[in-house]
Amino acid sequence: MKKISILTGLLLAFAFLGFSCKEKDKDNTPLLAALLYLSNGIKVNSVSDLVNESNADYSKNEYGLIEASKLETWVSDWTANKPSHISGKLIILQTDAADRYEPGTKGSYVKADASKGVYVYHLDDYQTGGTSNFRFNQTRDSGLIKNSVRYQANGAYVDEWLKAFGIDLSKDLVVFAVGTTTTLINGSATGGTQGAYDTAANKGTYAGGVQDIARGVYWLRYWGADIKHLAILNGNLYKNFNNASLLSNTRSTIPNNNGGFSVKQLRVDNTALTLGLEDIYEIAKSGLKASLSGITDSQFLVDARPTAQFNGAVTTIGTAGAYFITTSWAFSGAPNAAANPAQKFVLFEGGIKGAIDFPWTDLLGDSTTGFKFVSKDSLKTIFANKGYTAGKTVISQCRTNFEAQVNGFAALNILGYPTAFYDGSLVEWTSVAAAHPASEFNKVTSGFKWRTDTDTVSRILWYNGTAADTSRSQAAEIDPTATTTKKFIQEDKAYKY
Repeated sequence: MKKISILTGLLLAFAFLGFSCKEKDKDNTPLLAALLYLSNGIKVNSVSDLVNESNADYSKNEYGLIEASKLETWVSDWTANKPSHISGKLIILQTDAADRYEPGTKGSYVKADASKGVYVYHLDDYQTGGTSNFRFNQTRDSGLIKNSVRYQANGAYVDEWLKAFGIDLSKDLVVFAVGTTTTLINGSATGGTQGAYDTAANKGTYAGGVQDIARGVYWLRYWGADIKHLAILNGNLYKNFNNASLLSNTRSTIPNNNGGFSVKQLRVDNTALTLGLEDIYEIAKSGLKASLSGITDSQFLVDARPTAQFNGAVTTIGTAGAYFITTSWAFSGAPNAAANPAQKFVLFEGGIKGAIDFPWTDLLGDSTTGFKFVSKDSLKTIFANKGYTAGKTVISQCRTNFEAQVNGFAALNILGYPTAFYDGSLVEWTSVAAAHPASEFNKVTSGFKWRTDTDTVSRILWYNGTAADTSRSQAAEIDPTATTTKKFIQEDKAYKY
């Protein structure tokens, strides 16, 4: 302990000297990381530290991306077949029922067996304020934006969620699985009539659950979970889990007890996985060559939306130059302004400068596979054809950072590429405007340091709405005096330190 105290003192002195020199380009991040580790026992990881490359044969994986055959082996006898690095329970979290489209044809849930340490829950068994559909995000204050855009849920939420499902991330293996889809054909995820299971490869409608479960992994890794304690099932249960004896119409009752485990016990800082608006601003301004803490010095910026939205080619909504395409932070789903007059849209269409068109659905098979990820070799080819080269950090974003989860999961947890996410994505980015035709939307000045509606950092197609018609546009709540765009990340660090 004495040696550590002496070393800490020396490092503090060195840090003071380094800061006092006020060298313009000096980066003290590695030094600060060392100080934090010594003083708090917390290792600060870069995105390169967090990569996980899958086996080319997904059936051999025991974490990350797993096949139904592996899950069936575990469920049949978890005690005998669990991975050697896992000492605790198998906890399976389903987005919905496996027989949602054909009730009674198979069990709704993977079969739980508490005597062998297998527990199965519906994700919506966790309620927040009496409402379900919690998908790991929360309205938070970034410093620049508050009361609107949703980012990763905070430390109190993650610990409450882990307690609800009885999860100890230092011992248990958590497997996320899609039952069929999170979308009802004639309604929302929580209401409407159920149509037949899609056979026309309409991935954008039917594969949305993959976004949810990939975001679950992202959220828990951000909070310090080792990938060896997390997995998602490749393809939905409806098409891929066929052993009737291992399915049931009942599921476990949430215990609301995990023995006091908290993410504070995971002494790593994985917040490099999430970038703030100011980071993305530097990436765009630098031509994807930004020097930022936690990521490599060359970036590969992905826009995971459908190509039609990326190109501004959605032609069923209005006249050329007046389309409303990207729905705002308060709305979800594809643009359907004609059918839904209440739907509002972001201030300008286009995207972040340097981002490539990379639709999330390109990485998945069709409905006959249950929307499984394509092979590892195919993923490598897709990324290479889009321009990825070794050493670049994949920066994944879309409209709200859900579609982007599929691209990011494939990059980080299948291919093993350094990867980070822009959690605010376009609903945040497009809100920081100074030249919208309707002055009420211009919450920052033309010289604001993080103004985004300029050709320097954005690919601007057009502004949504006019001075005479502001009814269809919506911006996030902006603080024009902001000094940071990463307040929520700083709060999350403080929760563990």
